[in-house]
Amino acid sequence: MLLAAFVGTATNIAVPVLEEEFPGAGLTKISWVISAFNVAQVTFMLLGGRVADRIGRRRVFIAGLGVFAFGAALSGIAPTVDLIIAARIVQAIGVAMMIPASLAAVLPEFPPERHGSVVSLWSSMGVLGAASAPTVAAVLLEVSSWRIVFLAAIPVALLAIIGARKVISPGQVVEDPQPLDLLGAATGTLAVGGITFVIVQGRAWGFTDPRILAIGIAAVVSGAAFVRSSLSHSEPLFDLELLKIPSFRVVTLASAILSTSTSATWFLYPLFMSDVWGYSNLQIGLAMTPGPAALVLFAPLAGRLVDRYGYRELLIMGATMATIGTAWMAWRLRPDETYFTAFFPGTCAIGFGMAFMLGPANAAALRSIPGAQLGSANAAYNMARMACSTFGVAITTAIIGNAVVGERLDEFRIGWWTMTAIMAISPILLVLRFRDERPVGGLQSQAPTQDTSASAKEAN
Repeated sequence: MLLAAFVGTATNIAVPVLEEEFPGAGLTKISWVISAFNVAQVTFMLLGGRVADRIGRRRVFIAGLGVFAFGAALSGIAPTVDLIIAARIVQAIGVAMMIPASLAAVLPEFPPERHGSVVSLWSSMGVLGAASAPTVAAVLLEVSSWRIVFLAAIPVALLAIIGARKVISPGQVVEDPQPLDLLGAATGTLAVGGITFVIVQGRAWGFTDPRILAIGIAAVVSGAAFVRSSLSHSEPLFDLELLKIPSFRVVTLASAILSTSTSATWFLYPLFMSDVWGYSNLQIGLAMTPGPAALVLFAPLAGRLVDRYGYRELLIMGATMATIGTAWMAWRLRPDETYFTAFFPGTCAIGFGMAFMLGPANAAALRSIPGAQLGSANAAYNMARMACSTFGVAITTAIIGNAVVGERLDEFRIGWWTMTAIMAISPILLVLRFRDERPVGGLQSQAPTQDTSASAKEAN
């Protein structure tokens, strides 16, 4: 989790540097270093979760770490933007294998009444990665190059492989498994990738350009084929029956909406501080650290509170605070403002709010999922979040377009206010549609008890 969050956030910090390193590429192409990573995570995470449930979570987790490290190495040595994008796709496939397998391996080790704290702690590792990434990446950019930002994750991945072999139970392989939904994997990739491409490139080429129209139609057809495959396959990549569970459906949608805005604004902030305030890489990294740091500080408290009092009010509070923080910065970020009057209060409010929306929301979404489906359900939850993160970056990239560096203030403000409006939907949705349940006997209520039985070993 720490690695996945680190490479995502560190890449945002490196975007201004990549613009300087590859001046002929333009922001539209460079944004694909982030968008392609997110698209690959989205589509392969469902497959990773399904495979982890079938052949063993430790096996898939370790394999994912290996693929991740290989992709990081390729990213660090790539000579062109196109090859960086390709390497990032490889790295994202590794993340898509790691994330669903990791939580599915951890949760069965704890009783249901502790799952809020467990998922918050698990999520806080991602937050720690996001919190450390701005400063670490900025220091690396000051003393070295953007290539080291990608390569720095490799030793940690290798250490994690060693640790996983020692502490994660091997699990059992499912006997005579049904064929995987490969059609769903292919059509899902085409659908999400196609929509993202249309949003990003539509402004550059024109939304009536025949190429954009053709790709848009292909994305819609692929999306329909994905839904059809999910309904008809004996073991679908995305089990649509999960959407019949109210807690999973509502919380997943609210989290996905929130991710649309947070990923987009996180993409814009370093560009603004570089363009408008003239910050150095190190200043940008330090400036962006307090928000994630607040998230790390309050995440353990959030987990304990939801275990004790339930989810609803705390999730609503978290989504509301994040929205207020985003609105504050959309209002206050101007050339004549200072960091401590404009950026600092907003980023701290967002960090505090997200502490109550990351781990607790993940736990709330999974609370009624049977143990045997934890890997695939967690993959579906994170798939929705990352798909919307991809769309958020794509939308803001389209808003900025190829505006001249240093003359993008109006585009920044439009992007922030657009994302504030989108983010505001999340707390409203939770108020109207999420019915609280005390988190007792939830997430694993249909799962096997944790003993030395074969089924327990398989869950582990």
